[in-house]
Amino acid sequence: MEARRRRFPRAGRHRRRSARIASRLFLLATVAVLAAGGVAVGVVLTNGGRAGSSPSPAAHVAPSRLVLLDVHTAVGPLTAVIGSGGPGPAAVVVPGDVFVTIPGQGDGTTKDAAGLPGPQAQVAVSNLLGVWIDHYAFTDLAHLGAVVDRAGGITLFGNRADGSQVKQALEEKGAARELTWQEALKGLFEAGATWSGGDLTSSDDGAAAASVLAGAAGARVTVLPTLPVASGLSRPDETGIAHLVASLFGAPDRLPTGVIVLNGTGAPGVGESVAARLIPAGFRVVVSQNASSFDHSTTLVVANTADLRPVAERVRRLLGVGSVSVAGVPSGLGDVTIVVGRDYQTG
Repeated sequence: MEARRRRFPRAGRHRRRSARIASRLFLLATVAVLAAGGVAVGVVLTNGGRAGSSPSPAAHVAPSRLVLLDVHTAVGPLTAVIGSGGPGPAAVVVPGDVFVTIPGQGDGTTKDAAGLPGPQAQVAVSNLLGVWIDHYAFTDLAHLGAVVDRAGGITLFGNRADGSQVKQALEEKGAARELTWQEALKGLFEAGATWSGGDLTSSDDGAAAASVLAGAAGARVTVLPTLPVASGLSRPDETGIAHLVASLFGAPDRLPTGVIVLNGTGAPGVGESVAARLIPAGFRVVVSQNASSFDHSTTLVVANTADLRPVAERVRRLLGVGSVSVAGVPSGLGDVTIVVGRDYQTG
């Protein structure tokens, strides 16, 4: 969470409390003051424990080319991750009610993440999947309808639908909306719909993103594995996600290594930048928040235990700055805690 964090809309008090307790197992413990500079590290327990084993020595690059596709509508975004190449074309629908850590923003839902600017949404969903997404592609229902019409219509729940009918179906509120989104994606890929950069309202690379979308003809479409919790929210099924991403996109079938990222400078963009460097190398940000103060000149990379020091050393190399130490009191969550100092450059 940065000093200038985005304020997400909040539901009622009961919803907020249930989400933090049931879906995140959010446990605040005492802080451990590290000997190196007296840094206070907040201890937070999330998703039942540590994020997984250490990554392989070499940074992983998924064989599939991946695109985050967000369709913005008046009733909320529709999100999917599309892959072409690798094991074969595939798509994962990301429900909007999944409670996640959003690097640089703190806690929120996947709907919150999809509403962020493209680069931040790309980092957030990459962090959720545990694999780097190469591009983001935003569009709206008008442009999506044009793609449908150019394909000659698609099959939607067994019936032929044109662009205006698909648009109307995806504008309807209710629990069935995301099922309609899943069916619409199936129809698009079955029809072999063509895409161009002009079909997107925003992208980091419209031509490259459109190439991946067009190359996903015949894609298998599935839904992100989640586990239900109270107040209408769900939480990621991290093991299920790791298996799914491995089978669909060719990523390693293992849980990413969990890291805690604390902004020790107050500068905006720190959390997203750190996550963007670490996620492709097999890490996942499990806590993202401000440090206890903003006066840290040197980045500290703290191993949870002595045997995790090599992992912390690798994190330091990926960041390009910082000093490494071992925690006096293990956090109980991330294998590594990063307190980002002014020596770290986000560019």
